[in-house]
Amino acid sequence: MSDKVDKEFRKLSIDSFFNFEADGIDIALNQVKIIHNSGDIPSSGNQFEISIRNFFKKKLPEKYYISNGHIIDADLNTSPQLDLVIADNFRTPILYKTFDLTEYLTYESIYSYAEIKSSWNKDYIKDFIITKERVYKFLKRDDISPNFIDAGGKGILLNVPTTNYSYKNPLFTFMLIGDSTKFSFEHIKELYSATDWKFLPNVLCLYDKGLLININKHSLDTGLFKVNLYPEFLQDNPDENEWILLSFDKKRSVLGTLYYMILEHLNSCVLGSPNMLDYMQNIFEIKSENIDFIKNY
Repeated sequence: MSDKVDKEFRKLSIDSFFNFEADGIDIALNQVKIIHNSGDIPSSGNQFEISIRNFFKKKLPEKYYISNGHIIDADLNTSPQLDLVIADNFRTPILYKTFDLTEYLTYESIYSYAEIKSSWNKDYIKDFIITKERVYKFLKRDDISPNFIDAGGKGILLNVPTTNYSYKNPLFTFMLIGDSTKFSFEHIKELYSATDWKFLPNVLCLYDKGLLININKHSLDTGLFKVNLYPEFLQDNPDENEWILLSFDKKRSVLGTLYYMILEHLNSCVLGSPNMLDYMQNIFEIKSENIDFIKNY
């Protein structure tokens, strides 16, 4: 009887669950190389982007919406088209979809965005930082108070904060590189030292190598591996927190670890709701000049 119980409660190798998805992404990467070698360079990376978006579409619950569109705020400030956007599917994420299927998503409904590249180029990280700086500079959304709790669509404001962070709706961003053969630490060392952590990717995923993430050094000294999902809140303590490359010898482990980090963000992030009347007023330029009061007639 005990032998049977031991077998039924054996330890599960969950990382192997990502074998199938990793194999599919590898096929897409190989297609990229074939298309690139055929001379169709502009479209060669599309297969890899699509495979990553499809991975998240299949793995994440229906409450999340996956797009490769633009983020837009209530003042109609608009981001460039992003390779991957994860939004709340229950909070009117799509403001407008054009005839060519380009999507504009309300900033309040955005959990995360990513840039996806089939191979490494040192200029990509510079471009990523510029895009993120511009998103923070030009796009606006209200911060969700650390005292706020989302209770089934209705908010409760407590008299004490439930997090140490200054707001509850941080934007989680990441880069995903398919082939990092040409990657070198020299490409990023100075950038990571000189750039405000708020504008760096929360995770730089080198699919065939590992994950560049921020960790707590003091915890590591005690044998506890603590990932800082939101380095932007911790830059004042550089001696306690540091960027590292977490290496894996299996792509499935890289993919799975990235997925669970994103899942933790989705579980803990509390979004606001887009005010569609604010969007409407700016879209259709509703002003006092085009308002007539009935009583005046």
